[in-house]
Amino acid sequence: MSIAAGLLLMACGKKESGLELSYPDFEGETVELISFSDSTVLKSAVVKDGKVIFDNSDLLGKEPRLAQVVIDGRVKGFFVIEEGKALLADSMSVAKGTPLNDSFSRGIQQLDSVENLNDMIAYAEFAKKKYLENKDGVLGEYFGVEWIKYGEPKEVLKMIAESPEKFRKSKKVERYGRYASLRARTATGEKYADFTATQQDGSRVALSDYVKAGKYTLVDFWASWCPYCVKELPELKELYAKYKDRGFEVVGVAVRDEPSDTEAALKRHGLTWPVIKNAGKVPYDVYGFSGIPHLILIGPDGRIVARGESAAQTATRLSGIFGD
Repeated sequence: MSIAAGLLLMACGKKESGLELSYPDFEGETVELISFSDSTVLKSAVVKDGKVIFDNSDLLGKEPRLAQVVIDGRVKGFFVIEEGKALLADSMSVAKGTPLNDSFSRGIQQLDSVENLNDMIAYAEFAKKKYLENKDGVLGEYFGVEWIKYGEPKEVLKMIAESPEKFRKSKKVERYGRYASLRARTATGEKYADFTATQQDGSRVALSDYVKAGKYTLVDFWASWCPYCVKELPELKELYAKYKDRGFEVVGVAVRDEPSDTEAALKRHGLTWPVIKNAGKVPYDVYGFSGIPHLILIGPDGRIVARGESAAQTATRLSGIFGD
């Protein structure tokens, strides 16, 4: 841009906002810039020579906006639409180069480090902290939703009721708020909720077919395509071998997974406990969890003893139950 052109823009008071994407592995694919709050498509372009450049000057408003970068239905990263130019590469989850994007990137890195602890309670508490720090700004949208997804349901439902109207009425908050209500109904101490799924042979099986009175039953909601689910399987196999003759059962529930892929995974990983296949999204709408793996431990009386714990945390809990 020439000096004269730059001076003209300043004189006219035009504000600039841009995002450069570096996605060499997605050549020829369509990239969409989507509003975080309501999933509205704001812009789209095709990756050419490994790049896409969005001019978002026309999207600038009184306040910054949070957007998602999506390719083939999958979120590749996040971007705050504000004045200035930012960069988002395939190796990054948040754009960098403008004040809010840089702040957001630091917050996500911290959140990721907590997530690596494999402790969802700690994750939810950190998301809560970041939400409270940013609740009056655009970054509060993201951290607030993460808190709603994984936080203690009664607490997050109270937060939603007291939150700013714009946040409270966003599609994401409405969706995950509904999930929080479902988690409240199936919280620790509540009786487990039953559901059914149609199998490949046309038969229907229910979770209650495998939850036996007088025994502890660990329900593992998982999928063959989920790396975190697969990573936990060896630990679950150890627990099953250790406690199966002492009043302990395991039942897997394959969610959003093709039955043939589930079958292949069962053979590949040598799983010997029963698995309900082809459950689709039904368990999400029963138990209100937002991600997998998700473990629920049901007690001998049919009430939920714990949910959302890792395999390692479950091992500690079972050790206490069975007196090891």
